[in-house]
Amino acid sequence: MLPTDIDDIQLSAGLIGSDVRAFDDLYHKYHNAVFANIFKLVRQQEAAEDVLQDVFAALWENRKRMDQEKSVAGWLFVVSHNKAIKFLNRKIKEKILVQEEGAAEIAEISDIGQQQVEYQYNLITEAIENLSPQKKIVFKLCKLEGKTYEEAAQTLGISPQTVKEYVGAALKFIRAYSLNRYNLNAPVSLSLLITFMNHF
Repeated sequence: MLPTDIDDIQLSAGLIGSDVRAFDDLYHKYHNAVFANIFKLVRQQEAAEDVLQDVFAALWENRKRMDQEKSVAGWLFVVSHNKAIKFLNRKIKEKILVQEEGAAEIAEISDIGQQQVEYQYNLITEAIENLSPQKKIVFKLCKLEGKTYEEAAQTLGISPQTVKEYVGAALKFIRAYSLNRYNLNAPVSLSLLITFMNHF
């Protein structure tokens, strides 16, 4: 939860009036809390810093639409969370694109096509979002961020064996979820979908 106090009303008024000093004061007041909110999701220092700058750039760009009576802290919390989630989703998509190339090579398919990528991306993303909270975190750390079981275990305060079990269970769920929702009219063949998921 981000801190807040009555001074925010004055700072908000200054921000709406394009007062750079008010913006700087809000940055210095909240950037540490916003960074922590982002980092707990993305788990990467450089990426969290980039998202942080994006959040405050958005604050400045949207200053004229801010409501002076509403909490700037609350706005920053929501926007930082959303931008962190978008960053993770981009990583998922990038991972899928890389894996798609591998699956295409194995399946001897020369042209996958954007529709096929999007279809698989949507299926996998939906499946990941339906994982239990702990399995979702472990899956993203190990499969999207490339952390070892030991590194993920240290981050989460659990054993490497537990991390391994969570990853295995998450992969099993994702495959079952995706195949159960496979559309016969989809732009990607079932065999290619299976090949792709086996290389995730």
